[in-house]
Parts: sequence; structure tokens; C-alpha cells
Amino acid sequence: MKALEQEGAIEFLLYLYRKEKAKVSEALHDLDVGQSAFYTTLRKLMSAGLIIETRGESFPFPRFFTLSDKGRRVAEHLAEIEKILGK
Repeated sequence: MKALEQEGAIEFLLYLYRKEKAKVSEALHDLDVGQSAFYTTLRKLMSAGLIIETRGESFPFPRFFTLSDKGRRVAEHLAEIEKILGK
């Protein structure tokens, strides 16, 4: 639960749920969260097993993030909560 308390964590999980895969630069551009806070959130979400990091296969080898199976299940519940709240 601590990972979800991080700034931007819920927003990033929902973002990945909708996009399936995202680069750090895309997420920083699209989400309203500071770079330092975002990197802390990434570390916490990875430690909690909610997201997975992969690297692109060609230079400059961008970092991509996707939801793990556990992360997808959490994001599905968050999306339902979002619907209930009317966001």
C-alpha cells in the first residue's frame, strides 16, 4: 500500500493501464508530477512488483515501463474506483 501513497503512483498505474507501455519521457510529459518525485515513485512501484522496466533494443536504449500481472489487477480496481467517482 505504501507504493500507492507516492506522488503520482495511482495516476501512473492508470496511465500504463490505458497505454500498456510508456517511456519515462512520455510519462513525465503527460503526467503532472515532478521528475524527482516520479523517479521515487517508479522505484517504489517496481519494488512492490506493480511495474516492470525494459530497455529498448537500439540506441539510445530508452526505458519502457509496463504493468506486471499484479499491477494490472491493481490498476483495474483503480479504474473501477475512478468510474464510481466520476472522474
